[in-house]
Amino acid sequence: MNVSVSIRPAVLSDLPAIIQLDALSNPHPWGEKLVADALHSRENWIIESVGSTPLVALGWLTASVVLDQSELELIVIDSSMRRQGLARRLMMVWSETVAQQDVSELLLEVRESNLGAISLYESLGFEQVGRRKNYYQTEQGREAACLFTRIL
Repeated sequence: MNVSVSIRPAVLSDLPAIIQLDALSNPHPWGEKLVADALHSRENWIIESVGSTPLVALGWLTASVVLDQSELELIVIDSSMRRQGLARRLMMVWSETVAQQDVSELLLEVRESNLGAISLYESLGFEQVGRRKNYYQTEQGREAACLFTRIL
């Protein structure tokens, strides 16, 4: 990785940078309202390029916490920075942080066509526990969601 980065909790003032990242690098962008809601109601982390002004968001992860479970809601990495370990680093910060909050299980769902993400999740110890048929809309119709879990 050529760029120096840092990971920190995301805050509301990060909204413009996250919206830009979401619009440019998420094939199914959430948009401003959902991102703002996530920053208000969930656990959030941002990867930023150190020393960049204005802030350049290279990655963002948002996850809900309910009792002893935390569910990954969205992870997005700048499309020019993928395959450099940034998603892995965000996932590790998420799991380590929520484990300190007495969370004992991590949950996520992913499009069955997202083989890169599935490979990452499996390498981090997630196991597929189910599928939701025809869950996501695609240009060709619909595709399944794969459900994964990891016990901490």
